[in-house]
Amino acid sequence: MQQLVDDILIHYEIIGTGEPIVFIHGLCLDLNSMKFQYEPAFIGKKYQRIYIDLPGMGESQSFFAPQPSSDYLMELIIKFLDSIKINTFYLCGHSYGGYLSLGIAYNHSNRVKGLFLTCPVVTANSNKRIVEAHSNIRINDFKIPSSKYTEDFIGMNVVIDKISWQKYTEEIIPGLENCDFNFIERLQSDNFDHYQFQNEMELKNWSTDIPVFLLLGKHDHIVGFKEQAKLVKKFGKCNLLILENAGHNLPVDQSEIFDSCIKYFFV
Repeated sequence: MQQLVDDILIHYEIIGTGEPIVFIHGLCLDLNSMKFQYEPAFIGKKYQRIYIDLPGMGESQSFFAPQPSSDYLMELIIKFLDSIKINTFYLCGHSYGGYLSLGIAYNHSNRVKGLFLTCPVVTANSNKRIVEAHSNIRINDFKIPSSKYTEDFIGMNVVIDKISWQKYTEEIIPGLENCDFNFIERLQSDNFDHYQFQNEMELKNWSTDIPVFLLLGKHDHIVGFKEQAKLVKKFGKCNLLILENAGHNLPVDQSEIFDSCIKYFFV
């Protein structure tokens, strides 16, 4: 389905009925990455799952005026939800989708019922993040098929085996294939000034009783885990799990634990 918001076509998919949950994928990915990862955990549960393609990604339209920014994308998502008559909702976000989810919850806290975040960005400027060293764990001497994405797979995944490669090809590669990287470049231009929320520092010091689940990877070389873990002190109702054998592609590295955490949070 598509919805026109601010003259921008937003592609989305809705599955199920019940309490609305909005899923926001990571940068350069698409809604399928979230749908494939989350749907198995929601079999038999009464939730309405709303999967969105961010502009310039998946099947949603790119735009270059106004200047792409995280603040604008955050409000664009709110306008989209208003347009399909969604008032209160849960948010599930990965990486940059986690950053947007935090921004939405901070600026529209009366509408957000809970946050389930995997490896969320908390510092937009990648030069200022506290990140970890990447590592690989090869299982059963798995030989990765030759592909133009082989190097990216090794560089992003901690667990290297048949299952993680299959999940990577199904959940990650389609988004990379459809991404408008010119849009991404515009979003991150001017030393990340547009990529960073104007109130990022206030957000880092935000105290809230919104229920939160933070799921982090010990070997996340993209966003790390230490800055995210600090948020627990400010979040009154927060679950925190840091996985040893996982990196930034945590839902691919540790899909079974990821699935269990979803079922725990969304009863």
